[in-house]
Amino acid sequence: MRIKTQIVATLLSAAVLIGLVGGIAIISQISLTRSGALAEATSVGRQLAETIAFKAADAPHSLFERPEALREFVTAQHSDSKRDLVVLNHDKVILADVPGEEKNVGTRYGHDPDNEVGRTIEDGAPRDFVERSADVSEAINLVAVPIKDAPGKTVGAVLFEYTPLLHAAQQRTNTVLWLIGLCTAAAVLISAISALLLLRGFGAGLSGLNRGIESLARGDAGARIGLTSNDEFGQLARGFDSMATELESSRGLLVEQKAYIEDIVRTVAEGIVVIDGDGRIVSANPAAAEIVGLRNDRIEGQDWRSILDIRGLSGDRMAQATSPIELALTTGRGHQAEVRLAKPDGSYLPVIASCNPLNRSDGGIVLTLNDISELRSAERAVSDRAEELATLNRELKETSQATTRLVKLGELLQACVTFHEAFSVVGSAMPDFFGGLSGTVHLTSASRNLVEEMAHWGAVRSSVGQFAPEDCWALRRGQEHVAGPGMLTPRCNHITENGGRGYVCMPLAAQGETLGIVHLCEPDAADRPDWLTERQQILRGVVDTLALALANLRLRETLRQQSIRDPNTGLYNRRYLEETSSRELRRMERSGQPLAMIMLDVDHFKQFNDTFGHEAGDLVLKQVAATLLDHARESDVVSRYGGEEFALMMPGTSLADAAERAEALRKAIKQLHLTHRGRTLGTITASFGVSAFPELGASWVEIVNAADRSLYQAKADGRDRVVAGLGRADPQWDLSTASQSVA
Repeated sequence: MRIKTQIVATLLSAAVLIGLVGGIAIISQISLTRSGALAEATSVGRQLAETIAFKAADAPHSLFERPEALREFVTAQHSDSKRDLVVLNHDKVILADVPGEEKNVGTRYGHDPDNEVGRTIEDGAPRDFVERSADVSEAINLVAVPIKDAPGKTVGAVLFEYTPLLHAAQQRTNTVLWLIGLCTAAAVLISAISALLLLRGFGAGLSGLNRGIESLARGDAGARIGLTSNDEFGQLARGFDSMATELESSRGLLVEQKAYIEDIVRTVAEGIVVIDGDGRIVSANPAAAEIVGLRNDRIEGQDWRSILDIRGLSGDRMAQATSPIELALTTGRGHQAEVRLAKPDGSYLPVIASCNPLNRSDGGIVLTLNDISELRSAERAVSDRAEELATLNRELKETSQATTRLVKLGELLQACVTFHEAFSVVGSAMPDFFGGLSGTVHLTSASRNLVEEMAHWGAVRSSVGQFAPEDCWALRRGQEHVAGPGMLTPRCNHITENGGRGYVCMPLAAQGETLGIVHLCEPDAADRPDWLTERQQILRGVVDTLALALANLRLRETLRQQSIRDPNTGLYNRRYLEETSSRELRRMERSGQPLAMIMLDVDHFKQFNDTFGHEAGDLVLKQVAATLLDHARESDVVSRYGGEEFALMMPGTSLADAAERAEALRKAIKQLHLTHRGRTLGTITASFGVSAFPELGASWVEIVNAADRSLYQAKADGRDRVVAGLGRADPQWDLSTASQSVA
């Protein structure tokens, strides 16, 4: 298959694949429409069921147990959503229906074709079905959601219409399908345009090369391709033109020689020697004398073997009766061969020896000697140029492969979210770039006083793991530093040996900041003086890619810390606390462990700010934050909840233990003695509210609300105290009585 055909087939396959992916996306989106609408309807149905079954602490019955209130609730929901809503009891008897369908109340629901409602009441799993009834003009899509009482027993079901949700999802799907279709069509069009441009460029370059080669093959030594593009075809064309120029020059010399030989032919100018049947040289023209390297008078009358030393192509003497002269004299037929003629000065001259028999009775031959030394030189030049072109192609292929690997490395590094991931990628990828070399990547610490090893590859460790920035000449000078055998450059202090190894340190610089170094070591630098030159380009590419990726990672980490930290106290902010605590609560629930929450508020903080100023207020907040951190465990999360309010989340801590820790914190804060600008700030106190899972709530919101209520109670009771337990079934777990007080 021709290359052009392969390219067309490949691009057509890509276009077909794009269309196939677009079709699959369309089919998948259609199939997801109904499931998305059903999931949304199920969620709404669950919320309605929970509302109907909910029984407040101050109410004797839930909506489900109060028919009139239930019907009013259904009517209100129908008025808001304009969707059918039916409430059934455990026996599928309708308890409430939408306005206009009140006649159905008290009747048994029977419009579920496969008893979907009955099965939902039995096993508590939501089901969807299509209600077909003579009362409605078109089918209604309903989802049945179980109603469960407080112990978790199914007491009925809610039927919720999701036909409008399905229609809305279908409309959204149609919009997405149009977008996918347009994107797919655009991708196919782009593929077609790319194929056209690629084939156009490929065809032009290949046609130029073919024309040049065909012209050269026809003998047109002046044939040139003349492509000026910078792609591979342009490089090949320039190489071909250069080769054709050299060949034209060589052929020009041959033309001049041919003209000279023609003049000699008219006067027996060719190297011609006449040999009789006995093997004696009868005559030789001046050209032959010149080829042989003897004067004519010393040639004529001599046996040809004493004058003509004919050798094989390798320069070895030919076996007896195998030279073209002997064969022609013996057989009487013409023979021609390329041989080497040994000259008196010891050199070998490549010649074409043509032996043609004479039409004489005593036999004899005419030996024509053609000097082909210049032709062979031209052939060698062409061969050398071809080898240079092959070497250029190999180097181009290696560069292309290195570029591909470098792009892949950049993509992997950009996808990393932590420095650990990035250096793991570096450690595994570097041997592909610097095969046979050992190396490390060192990163400068945030304090700028230490450079630490983050990744290593290869069998040799030529640098220490940690060193000061001034120990590396590359970091001092801000540019690469190379040292090795025979070089006058000083060796860095972080290098572990002073022997024959060569190394290079390359700074990792990006966005105006030096992040560290890449260090490469060549143990056999004395035997390989060009070990760095052949890798210089790829080394710079790797360093630039790595530096940019590390700078982006550092920037993302800085932004992340700013988004989850309070800038004044350094504690986590409320957003981070809520995200982390919800996750920890689920983990504690799975493992059956408690989780405690302490909310505290600095007493009379506004009055304190008004008296001493905001700088003193910030000092108080920082000292309280430091006290909380000193008393926190590694697993605890300390945050500034807002203003002068702090929160402490403690996984694995019971309510009683949390109350004891809160009391210890209260005492520690009260013992703070702060001064600001020579003024004593007085005694600092705080009020504490304590709650815990599972005693005071099953969700994070319930736990926080319980802690908040306890905190407000502590302030109402006079401040500077701990209250725990508000939010339990009993009115208050007052720690101020029955030895439970920790105030």
